[in-house]
Amino acid sequence: MQCLIDGRAVHVACVAPQAASAAHVVVLVHGAGNDHRAWQPLLHGLGQAGLAVYAPDLPGHGASEGPLLRSVGEMAAWLLAMLDACGIDRCALAGHSMGSLVALHAAGLAPRRISHLALVGTAWPMRVAPALLDLARTQPDTALRNMVMWSYRQRDGQPLCPECAQRTYARMHAVQAGWPAGDLLATDLALCDAYAEAEAAAARIDAPVAFILGEHDRMTPVKAAQRLRAAWPQASVTLLDSGHELMEEATEGVRQALLELLAHPSGGQS
Repeated sequence: MQCLIDGRAVHVACVAPQAASAAHVVVLVHGAGNDHRAWQPLLHGLGQAGLAVYAPDLPGHGASEGPLLRSVGEMAAWLLAMLDACGIDRCALAGHSMGSLVALHAAGLAPRRISHLALVGTAWPMRVAPALLDLARTQPDTALRNMVMWSYRQRDGQPLCPECAQRTYARMHAVQAGWPAGDLLATDLALCDAYAEAEAAAARIDAPVAFILGEHDRMTPVKAAQRLRAAWPQASVTLLDSGHELMEEATEGVRQALLELLAHPSGGQS
């Protein structure tokens, strides 16, 4: 589906539930250098479970018009505007990597609108190595290839699923190439590295929270989520046999973790 935010076209993948009405509305937020297709493995499975699922392309990514947004806070405000444009009063949010920071910040901005929060492949602080930041500015294709290599479980220095890695690279390459200025990946990585408001946002959230993490994640290692997990001692934590691309490497595990989260009484109304 298409909607307009500030007169600019936004692409949102939408899957309606098989039942006449949805038990929950879930909005899925993609990560750096990606678009809604990062969530493609889960869309129909969640719809079949009775959820109404929305997966937007962030500004300048995929089929959504720019401009690129330059901070997590700007992206979070845009996400809330997208909810308005799609007629979504209240929903669960799930974000992957950069998208987890966007979902977290949006929930902090509008806690009454967010029933549940899932942070997938998350970390905070989400530091990006200076060498990768520089490579994203000067040789973005090389940076993309490195990121894809690091995002999958490996054997002998190679992804266990080379076809999966190639698909991910092709998608991210297309997203990067679709932004004429060429700075999409560099912008995304820089805003992840700069984000400093996670604890303040977390303090405003009273919705049930789930961490869904990959045991073999080299991009956002499990230990890098410890500081954020401390904000919610009661949050559920699911560790999956996966690298950073959990939605592809551990599709069913992510789906089950999301459904278990949504089975908890909703928050965000106090």
